[in-house]
Amino acid sequence: MTETDVSIVVPTYGRPDHLAKCLDSIEATLSRPHEVICVSVAGDEATEAVIAKRDVVHVVQPTRGGAVQAMNLGFRAATGRYLMQINDDCELMPYSAANAIRFLEAPGHEQIGLAAFFHDSPVRRNVYAQIQVEGVWYYVCHVRGLCFANFGLAERSLYEKLGYFDERYFMYGADPDFSLKVWYEAKRAVVPCPGALIHHLELEDERGARERREQQADNAKLFAKWNLD
Repeated sequence: MTETDVSIVVPTYGRPDHLAKCLDSIEATLSRPHEVICVSVAGDEATEAVIAKRDVVHVVQPTRGGAVQAMNLGFRAATGRYLMQINDDCELMPYSAANAIRFLEAPGHEQIGLAAFFHDSPVRRNVYAQIQVEGVWYYVCHVRGLCFANFGLAERSLYEKLGYFDERYFMYGADPDFSLKVWYEAKRAVVPCPGALIHHLELEDERGARERREQQADNAKLFAKWNLD
């Protein structure tokens, strides 16, 4: 192991209260050596105030260029052996990151490149697998039958080999696209990790409404790139 087991990248903008809860969830549930990398936008003073009180790496974008650019800035700043990203409207459930690392390191799992986290999104499209934990249903999705990770954990070397996330996407196409790169370019699998859970609010705020307008364009780019029906 390197000194830092896992780097967790949190792109954030305009959600200081939710960011605080997100960061609290990471610190409360992860005991392995780790670093948290918050990527914010210059001038977002409320967010900067939350970050200033935390022991995190802070990367600042001069202007807002979308979630994918922010995540890649965080990935490139990371030092951990493993990388994962979590949205600022999410909370990491207990033991999840450590369970995902153990899952990838388990004997016989050498061909698994990306551990997919289950998340309790209200969206119920393209469900690949689901589990119920303490009365709550969590889901992993698929793109044309192949599992993809809305939230995933993989070795940093794999992210580097695959060129991180494709910045032609604004947000929605980036995670299925990266998963397809794991499947087709790295020749490895994306597999749900039953012990890795994310509580995902998917906020219906003004920012979320603006971002969702980008979803159709991202899907069109994804389908064209991979020749999907």
